[in-house]
Amino acid sequence: MSVLRILIKRNRKWVIISVVLTLVANLTQMIYMYYVGELVNKIEERATVSIAFMVLLAGFIIISVATLFMNQYVGRITAEKMAHTLRMGYASKLLHRLTERGIECDTVTDRGKGNDKAAAERGKQYDTASVMSVVQNELVQSDGYLTNAFFDITGMLFMGILATVFMFIQNVILTLVLLIPTLIILIYVGFSSRSLSKIVSAAQNEKMKMNKAGYAAVHAFPAVKTFEGEELCKKAMDERLVSWTKYQTKVGRYSALYNTLSGILSRVPLMLLLLAGGYMVIKGKILMGTLILFLNLQNSLTQSIMNLPNWIAGFKVFTTNLSRIEIE
Repeated sequence: MSVLRILIKRNRKWVIISVVLTLVANLTQMIYMYYVGELVNKIEERATVSIAFMVLLAGFIIISVATLFMNQYVGRITAEKMAHTLRMGYASKLLHRLTERGIECDTVTDRGKGNDKAAAERGKQYDTASVMSVVQNELVQSDGYLTNAFFDITGMLFMGILATVFMFIQNVILTLVLLIPTLIILIYVGFSSRSLSKIVSAAQNEKMKMNKAGYAAVHAFPAVKTFEGEELCKKAMDERLVSWTKYQTKVGRYSALYNTLSGILSRVPLMLLLLAGGYMVIKGKILMGTLILFLNLQNSLTQSIMNLPNWIAGFKVFTTNLSRIEIE
């Protein structure tokens, strides 16, 4: 998490702009939905729909589209800037460590404390296997998560929270009908996310071991060839590959299971909302436009819940990858 804090701090202006745009875009979208519900209510009551009301509704539609576009555009720029900071920070740290290692080895050579010059030169070599593993795995995956998922998920979570507050303001009873089963589902989501995160973390560890074994074999290939250790290296690599494949298959299986159940359970609040809302419309306690507003807003909430297991597991992988990356 310390690396994530550094990335946010170094790009705080863009992060603040992106967060503000996310809030504005979500609020504009909810206000637009509210006026659509009001339009339905006016039609149901056979009230006059003024030109000013239609102009206001059209204005909010245009503003909603514009803010959504700007939110996506600025979010992509912010994500790319954070990813660039991560890449350059790791490269700077790597060069700094290489320079320090080289100075230390030169000092040992000059003082004659090493066995010979060749041994001192070997001391200058950085842990190639570790570096290649980080660059081709942790760094690439963190870069991809920042660019493709980080701000999209943040925006959806913001929308879910804002939608909940907005629904409470509109109608407390319907909001409770929607939220009570949702909170029960969250208990399942917490269990499934924790279980899936453990499996994903184990798969990541196995992949890192496999990559290090492969890079080490390549790095030490002259010695392996000299002592005819090809079969031993191949056997070790195959064992790592089989272990990683087993965990990766387990991740896919559990992810499909948990998300399928999450998707099914997320429809329970919708069903209860339709039953309670339909009853209240029939009894004249609310108008049809209010029910339509809730049906539109609940999608933001249930979509967030349905994807929570994958989001939490993905964020766990992201933070685990960042913990293995040192930046300057």
